[in-house]
Amino acid sequence: MTESRRDRWLSIALSVLLHGALIGLLVFGWLHFKEKAPPPTLSIDATVVNARTLNGVGFATQPSPKPTPKPVPPQPAPAPQGPPVPTPEEQSLREQAAQAEARHQAEAQQQLEKQQAAKQAEEAQQKVKAREAAQAEQKAEEAAQKKAQQLAKAKKRAEEKKLAEQKKLAEAKKLAEEKKLAAERAAEQKAARAAALAELQHNLQQEEQSDAATHAAVSGWSTEVKLRVEAAWIKPSTAQSNLSCTVGVTLLPGGGVTNVSVGQCNGDQAVRESIVQAVYRAAPLPPPPDPSLYNQQLNFVFQPQ
Repeated sequence: MTESRRDRWLSIALSVLLHGALIGLLVFGWLHFKEKAPPPTLSIDATVVNARTLNGVGFATQPSPKPTPKPVPPQPAPAPQGPPVPTPEEQSLREQAAQAEARHQAEAQQQLEKQQAAKQAEEAQQKVKAREAAQAEQKAEEAAQKKAQQLAKAKKRAEEKKLAEQKKLAEAKKLAEEKKLAAERAAEQKAARAAALAELQHNLQQEEQSDAATHAAVSGWSTEVKLRVEAAWIKPSTAQSNLSCTVGVTLLPGGGVTNVSVGQCNGDQAVRESIVQAVYRAAPLPPPPDPSLYNQQLNFVFQPQ
């Protein structure tokens, strides 16, 4: 850049010197031509008069006739004042100076055009470099963004995978715990059912034993009550030989009777009433083997022999 400025100033200085030399030559030629130019001549129309003519004119009695004036030729127009015509040497110098100036101007123009072209090329190259740098920077930024996005996606996938694995492990652990709890509950329920079943079987056995004993006692008590009622029965005339009636008796703790009912019976109403009266006559009836049976109804089949 410094060499271009120096060349430009050198070209300007040479141009100024050349113009100064050309102006000096022109001034010198004009002054030289002015000194050698002849003075301008003037044409004058006049008449020559001598002393004789003057004496004759002054002392003659009659004036002589005036001579006919000659026609005055037209005067040439004065030449216009202007720059002197240069000599061939001056013309040659002028042409050489003009040619040198033209060459210098052409060279200066070419140098200026070259400088401008170089400057434009340099600016274009700088623009290209700047554009390439901007494109490279943009590509690098895009690559960095793409890489960051890829890393973010990979990190997200890893986190999702980790969360999925943790969730899967948690679900598996939860399922195992649920299975364990279910197995424990099933075992507890099975044990409870087994214990309940064993207890139920034990209770059933006890109840069966108790029922058997109670049934035997109730059966004996029922037979005893039946015999007491049959013994107190007064047979009506309408009673059949194969009489069979179901009788229900509610007893008090002392053996007293609170209620008597006759169910299915193949006898008439008189027979039914006779059975009820027989129960009341047989009271107090024998006590039951279990005191809790007092508040229960004793059922037996009345079949007198």
